[in-house]
Amino acid sequence: MTLRSIAQISRLAAIALLALGGLLAVAASAAAERASIPFDDTLDWPETQRVFVQDGPGYLLSADTMRELLESDEATRDRIIEAFLRDPDPSTPENEMEQAIERRRGLVRAELRSFQDARAQLLFLHGTPTERVVIDCAETFKPMELWTYGGQTLIVFRPSLDAPWALWLPVLSKRALYTDEMTYYLEQWHELERFISASKRIDRYFCRESKQIDRLTGVDALFGFEEGRPRDEVFARFLEPPADRAAWAARAAGTEVPPSEELPAAELEVFYPERTGQRMKTLLRVELPDTSILEPVDLGGDKRELRLVVDGHLEREGSYFEEFRIRFQVPLEDGAIVDPLSQPLVLLSERLLRPYETFLLRLQVTEEITGRVARFSRALAVPAVAEPLPEPVVTKDAIQALSEELATQRIAGYDSLVLIPPATDVVFGLWRAEALVTGERIERVKFLVDGTQQLARRGPPFTAELRLETQPREQVVVAEGYDAQGELVASDEVVVNQPRGELRVRITRPARGAQLAGTVTARAEITVPEEKVVRAVTFLVDDTPQLELQQPPWEGPIEVPADTELSYLTVVAELDDGTRAEDVRFLNAPDYIEEVDVNLVELFTTVTDKRGQLVFGLSQDEFQVLEDGRPQTIEKFELVENLPLSLGITIDTSGSMLQSLGEAQRAAVGFLDEVIGPRDRVFALAFSDRPALLMPRTSDVGAVAETLEGLVADGATALHDAVVTSLYYYRGIRGRRALVLLSDGEDTMSSLGFSEVLEYARRSGVTIYSIGLGIGRTDIGIRRKLTDLAEVTGGRLFLIDEASELEAVYAQIERELRSQYLVAYASNAPSGDSDEYREVEVEVRDGDLKARTLAGYYP
Repeated sequence: MTLRSIAQISRLAAIALLALGGLLAVAASAAAERASIPFDDTLDWPETQRVFVQDGPGYLLSADTMRELLESDEATRDRIIEAFLRDPDPSTPENEMEQAIERRRGLVRAELRSFQDARAQLLFLHGTPTERVVIDCAETFKPMELWTYGGQTLIVFRPSLDAPWALWLPVLSKRALYTDEMTYYLEQWHELERFISASKRIDRYFCRESKQIDRLTGVDALFGFEEGRPRDEVFARFLEPPADRAAWAARAAGTEVPPSEELPAAELEVFYPERTGQRMKTLLRVELPDTSILEPVDLGGDKRELRLVVDGHLEREGSYFEEFRIRFQVPLEDGAIVDPLSQPLVLLSERLLRPYETFLLRLQVTEEITGRVARFSRALAVPAVAEPLPEPVVTKDAIQALSEELATQRIAGYDSLVLIPPATDVVFGLWRAEALVTGERIERVKFLVDGTQQLARRGPPFTAELRLETQPREQVVVAEGYDAQGELVASDEVVVNQPRGELRVRITRPARGAQLAGTVTARAEITVPEEKVVRAVTFLVDDTPQLELQQPPWEGPIEVPADTELSYLTVVAELDDGTRAEDVRFLNAPDYIEEVDVNLVELFTTVTDKRGQLVFGLSQDEFQVLEDGRPQTIEKFELVENLPLSLGITIDTSGSMLQSLGEAQRAAVGFLDEVIGPRDRVFALAFSDRPALLMPRTSDVGAVAETLEGLVADGATALHDAVVTSLYYYRGIRGRRALVLLSDGEDTMSSLGFSEVLEYARRSGVTIYSIGLGIGRTDIGIRRKLTDLAEVTGGRLFLIDEASELEAVYAQIERELRSQYLVAYASNAPSGDSDEYREVEVEVRDGDLKARTLAGYYP
């Protein structure tokens, strides 16, 4: 048995042990009668009762008292809470219990956003530790801190990114503290520890505090248990309710709390105005009715602005769900707003939450200049049906604050309009556009797509759900602001889906071979290099300029002469640095003139034998190419081992990937280390509810690896949208291109249907390697989709049961990418058929061999 096999068996055993450890921990907790703080059971209680249980005092309750609260009605709960808060020492003027609770709450709030956290529990029960050490060893340990009370040092750690911090207990085993990668390395070290000294342990190399963790846990590495190591009770007692609550109150009432001044009279409202797909838009509205107390920042001259930060924290089922931070900058230029600080201030922000679910929202609004804060906590029961938005959300006499995320373009004047660019590079289908308006003149905003009005809005918020092309295409979105008399006051525009890559011009209209005369519409597609701008695009007919454009869409009318036997259209694109490119198309060409596309059709082809093994050493004479059944002449042939590769890695990070994501990350990084050379480029994309570009094209494998290592599994599966988005990043890129797609389930979230995705994949010319993880034999739908994507693009489907198999799959893909043949030809198709899909087949004359390449292409 190999060391690798032994390590894998050890890991499986460790997983089982960890699960058992969890059960033992629960048992230990029950034995110690630690009060478990319920989450969902209390969210529908009145806020004062929920706060009592979840925001501190619940940690003081015995298991019996907690059980009594959960089983009681509202009135009985009030009586229990009232009795609990009774003054333990009536001889003093203060109620020490209420004072102690408020002081310890203040201590927690000064440092943490949540009370569902072992650190919050320790702070509330015992106050500030005498010593607190942060262990900053991300390669070795999960997030970890050492808290010392008296002579006892405790280890608190975060088991996963979506889990609250926990107190480490010996029953959990020491492996609960290590990262998955370090656990794997230490398992190997234990197998060979007779030959490798402890000083050369890999965790010693990465983290000098590892010796201290050994001492505190009484365990060397993973399994070196020392005699007299601490028992669970030593640590667990720090989470037990105090035996004498009066004595606790007397101590806690003297707690020193960091000074924190409140923003008075702030109010929070929550609305559910719109359902977007499988999510409900949740609008958070914070109003500060008395802005005269706020202190503006002096920017010099007459310019001032208010600066506030909203920190949000969402909890679900007792675990972290989402954290967000939004910065608001409110300009107060003299003359821009009449007596601005006499008006209310409204802060608006949005979250997308799943209907039927219940969350606990904790929100803190901080004024940057003074540090004053307003805190809110609110249970959110997200409805399934949108609720009408009360009008208006922002009253006419209120200032609506704009977050820093939305104000990347400074609003230049008083009456102005800014159209917010989309958050992602690729946008298609429905897109909600938002126009930020300042001043009083603009009362109506029109939204136009490629010059055609789609929607208009009267009054804020000026947003509109626009219908773009169902597949990504360069389009121009314009927002125009009008006053009450219908005069245009301000406008702004955003170009979406602008192709990036090597400079290229491609005429898309009129079609090749078309017979035309008079006024016709011509259109071109321009691929623009990164960091470059198009200076002008010129349309010429028979070398005579007819149309010049400075911005997309690159489309307009041209005049085709009717009295000439042959005309030709030329489209020239010039960049800001003087670089030029052009494309030419014949118009009204006679039958005897055949338009030849000088671009070769490049087919990257894999050849296998009957056993599926790769075949090398073939010559050009052994291949035959058919296009729509017609034999083609091979113009270029070579083994592609050293040709540059453009590779994409697209990884499913939906919630179902929770157990597999770590292994998938490691396997992907190892694959990239092997396959990406100095001339190659790679990008990484992840998807759950929606696709997100992690790293644009780069040759820096280390940078891509870092983005992959930070992934978190959560949410639904937008597989269709992710495929189209990934393929879009290849536009303008020629040569060898491949996409590795990993998913473990059916699409549940996309805006695109699979037929549209498959058609887009056909047009892309990118080879797709589909990897299905844990997909059962009965999951016919997703199996068929992954198969179709691979087949039409000349790729390959891999179906695996466990993430541990990914390393072998990536190795097969790597070998295939290094052993393909480039078979290129100039199509002999008649020009009239040139805009239709052309089926392609590559055959090897040896009938025992099979060639695999893309199923066809669009010229």
